Amino acid sequence: MAKVKAGVEQADDKYFLALHLPTETVRIPMSDDNPNHVKKAFNRLIEHARSKDFSIELETVGDDLFSQVASEYVRQLNREIKGLRAEMKQYGLIV
Repeated sequence: MAKVKAGVEQADDKYFLALHLPTETVRIPMSDDNPNHVKKAFNRLIEHARSKDFSIELETVGDDLFSQVASEYVRQLNREIKGLRAEMKQYGLIV
């Protein structure tokens, strides 16, 4: 199983969970509630999950609020990705 490195990034006054996929970096907004940005990020993760079995690993977990939120977010994403791949296998979408 491949590992995808992740970290918390800040741009101006916004925070993101940055997932460093082999071909791109997917940023999930943590301080902005724009559903289109979240949907776009999740679609990229689904596409990646179709091609490769992976889990996300947070590089550094600090004591700040956004690091703690990112840590929980990564735990939940890993559970969802595992379940998603199982469903994809069940329906013959991946081998």
